Amino acid sequence: MHFSPVLKVIAVSVTALYVTPQCFALETINPIKMNGQVAQDLQGADAFSLDYFLKLVNDNYPKLQAADTERRISTAKRLEKSGAFDPVFTSTNEYLRVQDIFTPGEAKNAIHNESRVDMLTRSGIKVFTGMRLNPNDTKTPFVPTGKSGEYYAGVSVPLFRGLKINEKKAAEEQAKLGEPLAAQIFGATRLEVLLKAAAVYWDWVGAKARVDIARNLLKIAEARVEQIKQRVENGDVPALDIAESEQEIQRRLAALVKTERELQKASLTLSVFLWDENGSSRIVPAPKNMPKLRPEPRSLSDSEWMEGRKSALSLRPELKKISIEREQALIDKKLAQNMILPAMDAYLLQGADTGPQGIGPVVRAGMVVNMPLRQRTARGLAEAARFKIQKLNLDEKAEKVRIQAEVDDTVSAVNTSYQRWAATLLEVQKAMQVEQGERIRFGIGDSTLFLVNQRERASAEAQMRLVEVHVEYLQSLAAFSAVTCRL
Repeated sequence: MHFSPVLKVIAVSVTALYVTPQCFALETINPIKMNGQVAQDLQGADAFSLDYFLKLVNDNYPKLQAADTERRISTAKRLEKSGAFDPVFTSTNEYLRVQDIFTPGEAKNAIHNESRVDMLTRSGIKVFTGMRLNPNDTKTPFVPTGKSGEYYAGVSVPLFRGLKINEKKAAEEQAKLGEPLAAQIFGATRLEVLLKAAAVYWDWVGAKARVDIARNLLKIAEARVEQIKQRVENGDVPALDIAESEQEIQRRLAALVKTERELQKASLTLSVFLWDENGSSRIVPAPKNMPKLRPEPRSLSDSEWMEGRKSALSLRPELKKISIEREQALIDKKLAQNMILPAMDAYLLQGADTGPQGIGPVVRAGMVVNMPLRQRTARGLAEAARFKIQKLNLDEKAEKVRIQAEVDDTVSAVNTSYQRWAATLLEVQKAMQVEQGERIRFGIGDSTLFLVNQRERASAEAQMRLVEVHVEYLQSLAAFSAVTCRL
């Protein structure tokens, strides 16, 4: 018996393919449906990297666009609440036929014209100006003016309730805080979407790697059939080996079809996150030249772990959201405490009554007092705000512990995946050594085709597991980036 040249070629090709875990033949996708710049950007090698994919998701994914719309809604609400301090123009112009207030049963014609501009300031002080024109004798139901009308300006100042803080100012401040609050909600949604997208991306790349392994395994079996037939003719092996080799081809073909179906499923799942720049249709990628499984796994250091904890506690949108909500609750508390005070508004108006029958300077001054005999509404609001602040403080403590545990868990997942990858890599190397040796033994007639097939399948299964562990590592690394706000 002699060592077959065909087997030598097969052995060299298998060894070249599986020397390192990164050398699986993975390529960049060729999109089926692409528009404009997207199609242009994906022409180069390795164009469809994770970063580029996440950029497409970030720019075009409808769920993120909807979340971003919420931020714009909060800006519109702030503008709405600021409108409470817009100047207001009021004008009344009427003709009346009324009973004479001095002569019962006698009708009296009257004209009433009054226009006024009021402007409420954020301090609670109201500034106003206006004019009145009631050119009648003293028997009208209105205070008469000179023939040219009365012109005035004045101010109303809250002495206790409503000074510096009032419902309209509080509503505006709440709306202003609503903008960064909406930004944090968007940030949390974005991290959630990008993390899920990254996991789907690596499932997709891993599925293509498994297809390559299955296809290579099938090619080896197909290349061996002709060699087996030649050896049967030479009388080196029994004729039954031909049927066994053909049976192995069908087994490996079925395995290839299964992995191709898994790749198809992963591609469809990935397509859910891909939309064109108009946000109107999905981009369905077809695997042709896909990126590699990289980077090569490594363990995270303690310094990276601690830095990740620090980054998460300072950047996570959940904690920022709680901080903003606490500011809103403090505004509610401050407003409620102010509402407990008595309402006492002092006002002063000064003007001039002009024209014939005008009296010249006019002055009005006084105070309006409104004091509820009980303050249950204000006290209830103050208590509710106090309890809400207490709740938010407790939520913040719990959230910090949860976030730290989340970071710790992802670090553990990354390091554990690395350890599994290192062990599986060694398993792959040993499996290929055994496979190589078994093939050499078969070439010299010291083994059987059954054992060669077994060794090849065992080697391929180990490579499949290596791909699976590498995918888990990359997904864990993406999770670490997400929980530390680096995604």
